[in-house]
Amino acid sequence: MGSRLTWALIGVLLLLLAGWGVQWFFANHEQRSREIVEGMSPLAKRNPLLAAERFLNRIGLDAESISGRDRLLTPPAEPGLLLVYRLGVSLPPEREQVLLGWVRQGGHLLITPQEAWDDAAQSSGNSLLDALGVHPQFVDPQPRDETPPADQTADDGNLSSREKPAPVLFELPATGDQIGVAFSARRLLFDSQGRADWTVETEAGAHLLQYRLGQGRITVIGDLEIFANAAIGEQDHALLLARLVGQQRRAWLLYSSDMPPLPQLLWRLAPGLVISLASLGLLLVWSLTRRSGPVITPGQAARRNLMEHLAAVSRYLWRTDQAAATFGQSQAALEQAWRQRHPVLGTLEQGERCQWIAQHAGLSPPAVERALYGGYQGEQAFIQVTAVQQRLAARLHIQEKTRG
Repeated sequence: MGSRLTWALIGVLLLLLAGWGVQWFFANHEQRSREIVEGMSPLAKRNPLLAAERFLNRIGLDAESISGRDRLLTPPAEPGLLLVYRLGVSLPPEREQVLLGWVRQGGHLLITPQEAWDDAAQSSGNSLLDALGVHPQFVDPQPRDETPPADQTADDGNLSSREKPAPVLFELPATGDQIGVAFSARRLLFDSQGRADWTVETEAGAHLLQYRLGQGRITVIGDLEIFANAAIGEQDHALLLARLVGQQRRAWLLYSSDMPPLPQLLWRLAPGLVISLASLGLLLVWSLTRRSGPVITPGQAARRNLMEHLAAVSRYLWRTDQAAATFGQSQAALEQAWRQRHPVLGTLEQGERCQWIAQHAGLSPPAVERALYGGYQGEQAFIQVTAVQQRLAARLHIQEKTRG
């Protein structure tokens, strides 16, 4: 009974202590929220029109940002706004006509030039802009060797707002509302044929040219950076994008018109083929690690008979016309070796010398004389004489080992 009461008191004290700790913590700490800027997300770094897509979705449009040239080569089936952030090279003529047909049926194409007008080639680098009569001009309002004053540089190393282009004030043709957009002062447009239905221009040149085509429109802006992630929230850039969409209910924001890499294109068009080829490659690698059939034990190659070796060497020398010279050299070297090993041979005549060598080598005197001083007639005789020379050399070698 006493132990239960003791444990109950300990439990009550622990609860009181925990309650006091919680009360002390909240009495001495204040809850605050702090916003931490982590920088641009990987998706925003890859897609410069991500903010524009989310803005259009927020105002009730079905917007989609995509990459690749599919929407240029095969326009959507329904009308809408097709914004091409980087126009790229000219389309094939038949594909360009399909795209213009989509515009005539009510589509709105929003593009920007990538290259300046080339007077020598009489082209802007894109056949669609050439057909519209748009001459892009890229200028540099500030000399390249001129550095901005120190008071125009922000603390973080970027140019302050003084370096940003001043907004251009203009009225929207549909509503008459006046808006301000900070167009790039370095990229200007010139309507060489005077066909534009709506222009936004300054004394330096135009920043926006809009052309009507059938029931649709083509709008050319000097630089679409005003709709990028870092600029769409400034001035009236978002409002201009909304007004350009107009009554359209769909928008496709093409942030890259470059041809995707071959693996990515294959995966997009034929994922089943890619999976099959990858599986086949894995099976092939796995099959190379498996053994097929019993293990073959390496056998010992039988040693070749000396006479077979001599016969092969003799035939080779005979076929290459080296038999005579080699035979004479062998005779001289062999006789000199016997004389150096046995000085007594130097005092004997040729016949007596051959008898002495034959007696110590276990050969007949005629065979020794033919091997050291004679000749040969035919291939078989050459092989036989060469065999006797080999036996004389082997006998001399045995004698050297015995004396050593």
